[in-house]
Amino acid sequence: MNREQQLAEALVGLADSVADDIDPVVLVERLARNCSELTGADAVGIMVATVRGDLRTLAVTDDQTAFLELFQLQIDEGPCIDCYREGRRIDARDLNDGRDRWPHVAPFARRMGYQAVHALPLRVHHQTIGAVNLLFNRPGGLTADDLNLAQALSDVTAVALVNWSPDPLRPSDIRTSVQAALSAKATVDMASGMLAEHGGFSPSEARSALRGYAIDHHRRLIDAAHDLVRRHLAPDDVLAARR
Repeated sequence: MNREQQLAEALVGLADSVADDIDPVVLVERLARNCSELTGADAVGIMVATVRGDLRTLAVTDDQTAFLELFQLQIDEGPCIDCYREGRRIDARDLNDGRDRWPHVAPFARRMGYQAVHALPLRVHHQTIGAVNLLFNRPGGLTADDLNLAQALSDVTAVALVNWSPDPLRPSDIRTSVQAALSAKATVDMASGMLAEHGGFSPSEARSALRGYAIDHHRRLIDAAHDLVRRHLAPDDVLAARR
């Protein structure tokens, strides 16, 4: 199996939060395994936040990683902790250079054989819910492409994680969701038609204007379309940005 096939299988597996054998632990363990296999990380540890904002380890690829994650939690220091608190990726390509920032964790990690670390945020809609530690036995870490790949896998997992439900999805729930998608598409088409007629645009130009308005105003496309159809939003307000 080539890398593209591995990636495709990984994304399908991580996104499938409604399968009978899926639970939050399985999802996160899959993320740890996929990050290791696809990026070449020697070890992976994943922490998620409790309702109080405290981090807890949810998955590790080996016991040694578990010890390092626990050590970070106990002394409230380390790349994973900083990643969660700052909501951004933390790169330590040589832990020898990280002693000033992590005076306890960096030497401890090196004694365990790790020489480099990347910590990636688990995030949903810009809200960080945890962090992923990628550990390496040699200095250097990952390329930019591999880091983007690992972040994409983490983002997919985070979305699946927050949408997971302990109750099995019923066939009627699936049909309702599909019907809601069709209804949303009809509303967007209607709103685009109104804009096209009002401004003398083609349907694709009108849809682009509506999408641009939604992005500029940090709104969902369907919400902007609903307001336009219900006359809560004037066509000229949508088209103003396009002009």
